[in-house]
Amino acid sequence: MVDFGEFLQYIKEQEYYDKQISYIEHIPKKVAHFGTLKKPLRKRLQRWLNENKIELWGHQAEAINNIREGKNTVVVTSTASGKSLCYNLSVLQTILDDDSNSTALYLFPTKALARDQYFVLSKLMSDMNIKTERVGVYDGDVEPYEKRQILANANVIITNPYGLHFYLPWFKQKWSRICKNLKYIVLDEIHIYRGIFGSNFSLLLRRLKRILETYSIKPIWILSSATINNAKEFAEKLVGEEFVVINKDDSPSGAKKVILWDLPYDEISHKYRSAHQETKNLYVSHLKKGIQTLTFTLSRKMAELQAIWTRQTLSQLRDRIVSYRAGISKQKRREIEQDFKNKRLLGISSTNALELGIDIGSLDATICSGFPGTISSFKQQIGRSGRGEEVSISTLIPMANPLDFFYVHNPEILFGPIKEEVLITQNNKYILKNHLCCASKEIPIKIDDYQKFGIEKKEFFIKCLKELVKDSLLMKRGDRYYWKGDFFPNEKFGLSNLSDRTFKVILRREGREEFLTAEDESYVFRDLHHGAIYLYEAETYIVEELDNEEKKVYIAKADVDFYTQSLKHTEITPIEILSQKNTGPNNKIEAFFGNVKVEHEYYSYKVIDTLTQEIRDRIPLLDIPIVEFETHSVWFLIPYELQKELELNDYDLGGTVHAIEHAMIAMSPTLAQISRWDLGGLSIDFDPVKQQPIIYIYDAFRGGIGISESLYYNLMELLELTYKLIKSCNCGEPNGCPACIMSPKCGNNNEPLDKKGALFILKKLLAI
Repeated sequence: MVDFGEFLQYIKEQEYYDKQISYIEHIPKKVAHFGTLKKPLRKRLQRWLNENKIELWGHQAEAINNIREGKNTVVVTSTASGKSLCYNLSVLQTILDDDSNSTALYLFPTKALARDQYFVLSKLMSDMNIKTERVGVYDGDVEPYEKRQILANANVIITNPYGLHFYLPWFKQKWSRICKNLKYIVLDEIHIYRGIFGSNFSLLLRRLKRILETYSIKPIWILSSATINNAKEFAEKLVGEEFVVINKDDSPSGAKKVILWDLPYDEISHKYRSAHQETKNLYVSHLKKGIQTLTFTLSRKMAELQAIWTRQTLSQLRDRIVSYRAGISKQKRREIEQDFKNKRLLGISSTNALELGIDIGSLDATICSGFPGTISSFKQQIGRSGRGEEVSISTLIPMANPLDFFYVHNPEILFGPIKEEVLITQNNKYILKNHLCCASKEIPIKIDDYQKFGIEKKEFFIKCLKELVKDSLLMKRGDRYYWKGDFFPNEKFGLSNLSDRTFKVILRREGREEFLTAEDESYVFRDLHHGAIYLYEAETYIVEELDNEEKKVYIAKADVDFYTQSLKHTEITPIEILSQKNTGPNNKIEAFFGNVKVEHEYYSYKVIDTLTQEIRDRIPLLDIPIVEFETHSVWFLIPYELQKELELNDYDLGGTVHAIEHAMIAMSPTLAQISRWDLGGLSIDFDPVKQQPIIYIYDAFRGGIGISESLYYNLMELLELTYKLIKSCNCGEPNGCPACIMSPKCGNNNEPLDKKGALFILKKLLAI
């Protein structure tokens, strides 16, 4: 058991300590509350619970009761709260009741998690004397013979979204037994399904439902998630069915101390101390005191480096310190998980691969080396420690960026109610058209199918179908649309893709070339230009050649200690105003939401040191075509009288609106589960049409995915958060710093910026 007071004193005595502990959140111990099932379980299920001394917690009993009443159910509770038992007991009860005919489809977001849950369910079934061949993993790693056996005999099929997308055309041919008897569809970790991936997944589920309708099958949906905002609305938008929500967590947990660790700022060098070095120092201190610790990093490279540095410092413990990431073998992963669970390992540095529900037992402490992007993920990570009932420690060490520092400096928001909205859309025409191609290959499409795809406007659906006919991808026969293309759409249109304007990414290796993946055109010009460092499934590659005519990118494996970021000039033109309003105190802010045309001209890229974040070089980009696309944007005007007042106080107008634009984009992830890279922005100190300063924030994806629309409706809250960010930053620089108003993707090299001017205008806009 960790003595927190003693450990805290120990940390403060270390040479590296310079008052970095800015705040400690005390999360009290939580006692268990138990529930009762309305109907008893089968004897062998209840016997297993009794033998393992398991009494169902209240939320588990409530979830199982709802599922057994035929209600679609989403369970939204903390890490280690027994969510998987809710669906496993429900499914096994039905299989035993229905004389082995019933089937269930389990979908997990990653192969690793699918495999882990397969072992959990197999062990559960074995303990209950249920044949383990009744469950099987069906994915690309399974041999054809084994796949045939699974489809012939298994009651529970476990796969992932990418596999399902590829297998759907054969459902009526090969999966007929599964479909005819399908009682349940289980979706785990649904908070992962956001943005482009989530929007694609939502349409994939609607394609699955179309196929099941041909069998007159309407399964019960069981969803589970980390704590998210408005789970009912999100689940219903994701699946297109009504849900009941179970979000009262009755599981026990020990007290937790969460430390927020600020980075010291050097007034002479104008730099923050390295977050990676701070992580290493704290990690070493944990292990020296015998505290079993899981350190989360933001990249595979850093997971490996933290393990190397820590082993070098603690040579006597080197055999008990490892890194964990995607890319290591399944056998090695399983070995690490078991050794950590059995306390043979003392420290693991990991990517977010261990954030999800992989069982590694209870541990003493976690370190988050960088905020993981969303509060849901942060709570998942800190929930990994203290999975018993003893006191545990978690520490957040920020990277030198605005979002990380904002949460460290504003703990009441970090530990307050989650406001992040999980955003998906079915109304991006590029994504929808991809799925219409795939769906037509599975079952011909009728115009009246528009609601089955989650589309509200029939005219929009018809327009997409007509465009596909014009492109010779669909053909119309009578009242139905059939696939006409000369390629396999499920292979070409991936779940991470936005449109059909894609480039093939080709890996060159030992004189051979092999297809690796496909990437959207807009992403290619930004991140796959010549010389770019490309990350794919946690492996690092360097771009050797970009062939724009053949739509191919050639890459090679690379073990490097730097990464790249492209720089661009942006032009934006409003096309259509969809909504407008006057908002703010006295309604002085004129705001708009609508369609815009964006033009990007990529002109150079930065080479950045992974460890120090220093810019090593700037290299010009040649022969990159101007990228044009239509998307959604929110934009608003700075009132004329405030412009005059700003200039009278000798603030820089261009630097002021530029700083506000950067900070607003940096703060947008507090309101939606996105990255700031999902947005673009443009600030204009004098718009020739409106003759006022104007700030645009737009979805960085062709067609938009709903981000800027959400920001439009929450504009005042976003401006308040923007003000808090800038005001709470410790730097005294007139042009700010990377923790407040500087942006790593600014095409103008963060010039001009006026921090005081931004605070002046924001105070006026918010009437503070």
